Amino acid sequence: MKLKILCSIGLLFLVNLCFGQNQSWKLNSQESFISYDAKHVLHAWKGMNTTIKGVAKLDTQNNEIKEIAIITLVQDFDSNNTGRDAHALEVLEALSYPEVRFYADSIQIVGDSINIKGIFNFHGVNQTKSITAHLENNKNKKILVGGFHLIPSDFQIQLPSFMMVKMEDLLTFNFKLEFLK
Repeated sequence: MKLKILCSIGLLFLVNLCFGQNQSWKLNSQESFISYDAKHVLHAWKGMNTTIKGVAKLDTQNNEIKEIAIITLVQDFDSNNTGRDAHALEVLEALSYPEVRFYADSIQIVGDSINIKGIFNFHGVNQTKSITAHLENNKNKKILVGGFHLIPSDFQIQLPSFMMVKMEDLLTFNFKLEFLK
């Protein structure tokens, strides 16, 4: 009888060790943002999104991020020009493809840098992307700051034109993502 109790306690301890090492940290939307820069031969503009949702899974044993999932709505990007934003929603077919998602489970931390390889789902297209960011690694907070480029035509987006000239086929994104314990 004592052996069964000891074995049961030992089994519970092992299960807790095996499955209790990951912890979910929530994205702090109040301190996080994603912005983009876009260009046309006649002008350039920037859009900002501060309505982001996300989670990071951490391995508590070594305090490292193992997975990241981010989601935001296309309509939440604001360029401070309602006409341009309304046209962007049409071009991006926001009614059919309202979300932008990113999921990564291939993450390497090297010093204060983090290399993230994951899948973007944008405009109904999945694309693998590698991103390098600066990592501020605190006990109760993880902050990722970085940037990356996306090519809209890779996501089957028809580039809008102005004065018969299409916009540049390159979007530059910058981000700050703060995850809290």
